[in-house]
Amino acid sequence: MTTPLSRRGFLVAGLSGLAVGALPNSSAWAATGLESAVGAWSAPFDLGGIAIHAQLMFNDQVLYFQYIEGDPTVDHTSLIKTWDINTGISQLAEIGYHHDLFCAGMNQLPDGRVFVSGGHDHTTGERDAALGVKTTDIYNPLDRSWTPGPELSMKRWYPTAVAMPDDSTLIMGGGEAGGLPSPTVDRYDPATNTMTTLPNTATKNLGLYPRVHLLADGRLIKTGYARRSQFFDPSRSTWIGGPSMQYGSRRDANSVLLSGSTRALTFGGQATRTTPATGSVEILDTAAATPSWRTTAPLKYPRLHANAVVLPDGTVLAIGGGAVGKYRSPVKAAELFDPVTETWTELAAQSAQRMYHATAVLLPDGRVLSAGSTAGTLSKTGEIFSPPYLFKGTRPTITEAPATLGYEATATVITDVPVAKMVLIRPCAVTHQIDSDQRVVPVDFTSVDSIHTIIGPKNSAHAPRGYYMLFALGTTGVPSVAKWVKIA
Repeated sequence: MTTPLSRRGFLVAGLSGLAVGALPNSSAWAATGLESAVGAWSAPFDLGGIAIHAQLMFNDQVLYFQYIEGDPTVDHTSLIKTWDINTGISQLAEIGYHHDLFCAGMNQLPDGRVFVSGGHDHTTGERDAALGVKTTDIYNPLDRSWTPGPELSMKRWYPTAVAMPDDSTLIMGGGEAGGLPSPTVDRYDPATNTMTTLPNTATKNLGLYPRVHLLADGRLIKTGYARRSQFFDPSRSTWIGGPSMQYGSRRDANSVLLSGSTRALTFGGQATRTTPATGSVEILDTAAATPSWRTTAPLKYPRLHANAVVLPDGTVLAIGGGAVGKYRSPVKAAELFDPVTETWTELAAQSAQRMYHATAVLLPDGRVLSAGSTAGTLSKTGEIFSPPYLFKGTRPTITEAPATLGYEATATVITDVPVAKMVLIRPCAVTHQIDSDQRVVPVDFTSVDSIHTIIGPKNSAHAPRGYYMLFALGTTGVPSVAKWVKIA
């Protein structure tokens, strides 16, 4: 087995955790001889909890949490933990007051704190009670503290939170309780720690965890469940109907923005609760004169509840999901979408089923953490996927990079070898297969050998302020280990 060169590798130690070391020629990894074509999975390792929500943070830790069920007369505050990427150690990140963060929205604030909006009524003791809350909470990764934030205008269970160009977070969708939607749109301002409600023109029943993304032109796009897309103009607080998907409505599908944040990709799902899962895939170019969804090559495996991760080379990794309902007929093989050829490649299969309540997070070393799912014996474990690009040569190393980078500002990046590409990637914030914070920003640069002058993002619509991973890719597409850069 060829082992990629990495300063962060894992030596699997049963199910007790991971230790730092070079990637071993170990039976814990898929020693197929085809790693450069299909990648490789680690063995499952214990996380001590179900990663139903997962947020990568700039201190190289992943914050994750789950619900607690049981007798409604006892406390049901969420189990919250962090997993350290470098040491493999998981530890509690207790909130310190009664609150269930399950089914909340979340995103990164400009200073790197994690904003959690809404959630579940902790007094019920039942995860399916579907009772929302008005509360918000903020996690500081530096001192591991939680602080209550301002209340929302409505109780929200299954809301979506979107980081905006003006540093605010918009919270939309979700429900107060089963069958009672939360149609208002709230705006959280981290500078003043205040919450306001947008004008009535923004009010719209968007459903549960609406698939909403910030486009590079400053608009928002909603890509499902409904067949017809919607655009939101934050300057006017208005929704405008967009093009309809060719397949129809897509329940439990996934969508992401491709590199550059002008094209949306959606795949999988089902038209109704009783129709079979689909493997169909569509792309929308929002920068086109007349945007319209068009079909492209399908997945090999139809999927519901799959996770999608955009990788440093611009490809999209589909992980987990299954063909029937929330937990039946799981798909364990990953698939990789190439946005240039618009084709999918089947990759190596993981051990665990990762369907409903699973998460997938891009790590700073170019690998992907797959975790969670509230079914199966491995629900409290994680697995690490090394994509094929890690087996295609030696990694470049970033030896110098700026700690902060301004819009259209220049800075120096030094690598150990010449590189072909650089990108900034916002850290994943995923739950229920939804990640509105995920975005890949191409970096313009000029080079003299291995000294590069980079130019910061065009504006805050291309890259909202906050922490990003800066990856440099070699001529064979192998990414470096990322450096954290604050866009400010």
